[in-house]
Amino acid sequence: MIPNTIKSKDHVNSEVWDNLYQQRKSLLSYPDSTFVTLLHRYLTTVKHRQILDYGFGGGANMRVMLKRGHNVDGIEISDTVIEINNQILEEQNLSATLHNVQSHEALPFADEKFDAVVAWHVLGYNSLSSLQSRIGEFIRVLKSGGCFIGTMPAYGDVSHDSGEAKDAFEFVSKVPTQEGAQIVCFESEQAVCDAFNLDMSVALLQSPLMDGSFSRHWVFLYEK
Repeated sequence: MIPNTIKSKDHVNSEVWDNLYQQRKSLLSYPDSTFVTLLHRYLTTVKHRQILDYGFGGGANMRVMLKRGHNVDGIEISDTVIEINNQILEEQNLSATLHNVQSHEALPFADEKFDAVVAWHVLGYNSLSSLQSRIGEFIRVLKSGGCFIGTMPAYGDVSHDSGEAKDAFEFVSKVPTQEGAQIVCFESEQAVCDAFNLDMSVALLQSPLMDGSFSRHWVFLYEK
């Protein structure tokens, strides 16, 4: 059973993102360039046919994978964003299976179903406990030899700098439009590996924002 404290945190994050999606905010029209680079460098349509896109948001990265020839199951916590993405997919003559799964729920898939799992700019919106639980689910549904690619916020990211610290890794977001959301940030590559309990490659991705703050994320690659 999931502790009530985790449910409460997850509920706050779900409300924050569903509200943004209902306002059609955070729906990026273009894929992330770093994600596209890693997709082409590490994943192939032959070896990585079945992909789980966790927290697909506006769906731009998902549509790149679909157009490339991958089969995609997508996970989100908002019916609103699922409806928006289904409309976009139909307009572009693309097809993916989209699921509403809350972050405290088990993934509705059999063991070793996917050749790759993608979680891009989404895993930071957790408590440390719920993050580790979700990582366990990703590894369960990932096939032997499969890839897990994603990002985690790093110290110095705008969500870290403006957040209210609860402990070394957990923060409450003060970013406008995301205020109150639970955030996890890590200070080093080793801290990411330790929290995930996985031996994986980790690198820092940093880019300046127009207001003088920074987007700083750890990009990771795990091969099962």
